[in-house]
Amino acid sequence: MNKNKALIFAVIGVLLASSLALAVDSAAAMPRGMTSVSNRPVSASWIRINGAINQWGTTDVRGQLQTQARTALLQSSDTRQLASATAIWTTNTTRAIQAVRTKENFTYVFYTARLLNASVSILSTGSSASNYFINGTWNVATVKSNVTIITNENGTITRVLRNQDITTQKAYGELTVTDNWSKFTLNITGLDPLTGSMSHYMQRQMQFNAFKMTDDSTSNTVTRADINTVAQCYGAMPGWGNYDTRMDFNNNYRVDIADISTVAANM
Repeated sequence: MNKNKALIFAVIGVLLASSLALAVDSAAAMPRGMTSVSNRPVSASWIRINGAINQWGTTDVRGQLQTQARTALLQSSDTRQLASATAIWTTNTTRAIQAVRTKENFTYVFYTARLLNASVSILSTGSSASNYFINGTWNVATVKSNVTIITNENGTITRVLRNQDITTQKAYGELTVTDNWSKFTLNITGLDPLTGSMSHYMQRQMQFNAFKMTDDSTSNTVTRADINTVAQCYGAMPGWGNYDTRMDFNNNYRVDIADISTVAANM
């Protein structure tokens, strides 16, 4: 583990000292899958949502929901929506998505849904029962991970091996936030509805920086604190460690050196 930490900080040092440490431009600051628009927006609302998934139909589950989106009215009177959203959950109620880094081998089954293409993104500021609504095509995956933990004679973890069996499908889905930003429902065709409660909600006119990991509402600039936040989760995966889908930029279900480098390169 010490070698891994040394590698992390070595990579961070190189990135910070080299020309790879690029400033985030207006396109790079958008969530994954977003592109800049050529027509200047007249008005725009950006929101960031974090929620805890606790029901899958009638089944108790543990999971996370994260959404980052913009609804903008453009000068051409068109409306453009830019959005990213991810849900991850498991029926294993004894081992959460974020769990202790145990030393025993284990098998972990979890599910994910990632928004591929948003069709409509609506933010309601009136008395509507729905505070927020987004629909589109989602990529739904079932993942079975077989994890082997290798330790030395002192009981220190030296290696973590993982084999994954992944099946995916695409389906239409709708995410609705209600009850004054306290509850949400994600309905995806072919699946029982996912429901849960909101844990965090932010709305502002300035876009969010997808590479900013700390919850600093005063600035969009990536700092060393953001890099350290990802570094502290190095090696985490669903069911083992402080895994967070926001930090998994390459979508391989593990926070690795590529994710740390991505954040560092956008300082």
